[in-house]
Amino acid sequence: MENIVTLGIISLLIAISPLLSTLTRLPVVVVEILLGALALHFNWFSHSSSLEFIAQIGFLFLMFLCGLEVDLDTFKKLGTKFLKSALLYFGVLYGVAEIYVLYFGFSEFYIAALPVMSLGMIMALLKEYPKTASWLTLALNVGILGELISIIILVILNGAYSYGLNWELYKTLFVLFVFLSVIVGTFKIADILFWWFPTLKFLVIPKDTSKNQDIRFSAMLFLTMIGIAHLLNLESVLGAFLAGMILATYFHYKEGLANKLNEFGFGFFIPLFFVYVGSTLDLNLIFNDFTLLYRVFAVILMMVSLRIIAAFVAYRNHFGNYYDTILFALSHSMPLTFLVATAQLGRQFNAIATQEYYALILAALLEGIILTLCIKVLYTYKLKKMPHLKTS
Repeated sequence: MENIVTLGIISLLIAISPLLSTLTRLPVVVVEILLGALALHFNWFSHSSSLEFIAQIGFLFLMFLCGLEVDLDTFKKLGTKFLKSALLYFGVLYGVAEIYVLYFGFSEFYIAALPVMSLGMIMALLKEYPKTASWLTLALNVGILGELISIIILVILNGAYSYGLNWELYKTLFVLFVFLSVIVGTFKIADILFWWFPTLKFLVIPKDTSKNQDIRFSAMLFLTMIGIAHLLNLESVLGAFLAGMILATYFHYKEGLANKLNEFGFGFFIPLFFVYVGSTLDLNLIFNDFTLLYRVFAVILMMVSLRIIAAFVAYRNHFGNYYDTILFALSHSMPLTFLVATAQLGRQFNAIATQEYYALILAALLEGIILTLCIKVLYTYKLKKMPHLKTS
């Protein structure tokens, strides 16, 4: 009964968060995390294994929806030039992150945490700015690759902290390599199969899905891929993300499916995850520790600066002006969902201290607030200086 009461309270917080987001003009994710922190602070609900499990499902569904944004057919058309520039961008990103860690004496965990990337806030920007904007289009395409790299690094981190630098870790990496190779091979076989028998996919998801076959197949694919990843001792996030990719690549003809899944996920399970994340924060500790704010802004400064450096190295000649280069870098500096997930992983394996965990969570929140405002100001200023670029 206590779990039902807890879910009832959380569902109330989820229902009012869009209204508060509109009133405060804060991203709804930020509002959900803040509500979770306040709810636990005032003892409105308590943690339980059931709540943690449902929150984990919410996070995995979020990764599934991120994978749903990846259409490999579109991705292939970008060519080798795009891939070379992207790899240079990520190389600089992780290289500068390592320099920061060595110089400031941080935990090696920050090499993975600082360059982490997520599509969540980029998708929000697509609703506010023209989809034809060159900096935003490139941010999305590079962000897709960056999120996949972030997921693979999370898998490696999970293995490293679970087993240490021994045979078990190398075994995990080998399994990861074989798993990804099998997925790539499966994609190629499916390409050939669907080329020869194009109507075969309609047996799986008919165009007329009066019996909700599209939702049923999506749920099956989501849970099956997570189950396979779990059985192989890989991070479940990888399975969820790949399930979304498969659905987007081969079943994009089903109009409205992505909207259905988005409404289903963002209606309850994903907001519940963010409320849960907020409930892991101790507000008393945060308000009584002034050195924490220093850590928070240090993390934000490092994350923004290394992306600006990487953007100018890899894309300084791609854009016709430096405004777009900075806008591109700022759009990648708000990995809210994945920074939260990475911080939770670090906390789970004691790779970072409690204060560092709070610093990463608060940095994720403040980046969503501060940088969206910075992007709006810079974009408006750019249009005043360059009025002929209104669609970019």
